[in-house]
Amino acid sequence: MHYERMKWWLNRHLSITRALQGGLLAIGAPLGWLLILALDGQPPETAIRATPGLFAYMLFGTMSVFAGFGWIMGGHEQAERDRGLHDGLTGLYNAEFFHIALGNVVSAMRRHEQPVALVIFDLDHFKRINDSFGHAAGDEVLRHVGHAVADAARGDEIVARIGGEEFALLMPGSTLQAAETAAERLRQIMAQSAYCVVDGERHSVTASFGCAARQQWAEAVGESRFNAADQAMYAAKQAGRNRVLTEDNAALS
Repeated sequence: MHYERMKWWLNRHLSITRALQGGLLAIGAPLGWLLILALDGQPPETAIRATPGLFAYMLFGTMSVFAGFGWIMGGHEQAERDRGLHDGLTGLYNAEFFHIALGNVVSAMRRHEQPVALVIFDLDHFKRINDSFGHAAGDEVLRHVGHAVADAARGDEIVARIGGEEFALLMPGSTLQAAETAAERLRQIMAQSAYCVVDGERHSVTASFGCAARQQWAEAVGESRFNAADQAMYAAKQAGRNRVLTEDNAALS
């Protein structure tokens, strides 16, 4: 199934499920009517032959109403679930969802012997924005970052805000080199997108990036890749900030 079709299905599966459940429940209306007639001594088949239009109306009309109601309620339920998986400020996935996705993606890539890469980045000196201009300015920076990273990510990549000013990009099927290239592209995007405007003046921040990947599956991995990328990101900060380090060159720095 094409990714976009799969994403549509996942976003609509609750609506579809609730609509089907509503349709099945609606069958109870004509069946109840036939039961009442049977208790009054009138055989159900006689009642159906006598008033087929009424029976059809009760069956399909009630099914349509219940299915439509189920579709609407499923949409509301899915929206509530989505809100629970996303960060309210940036619109990106939250840390809880990201760590679940990390385990699932790593397991899937391992089964298919495909690589998986992870990029973690943290905004440099972000506290200065909050301390100097207030949390509203800091929130503006984070919103800009969230929109920029979401726009830059490929369709199969997962982007999340995993901490106050810390973000992660999960890249199924990508190598360490691809992660480093993506991180460098994001670093340049941050230079243009991580900013706030206070009293007509633009204030920008940079970001430090750490990358890790797994291409050989001789051992179990999961959170170890997260830790490796996280350590590389901190090494990038210690090396001067506003740069990209991989798990390999972080060990040499």
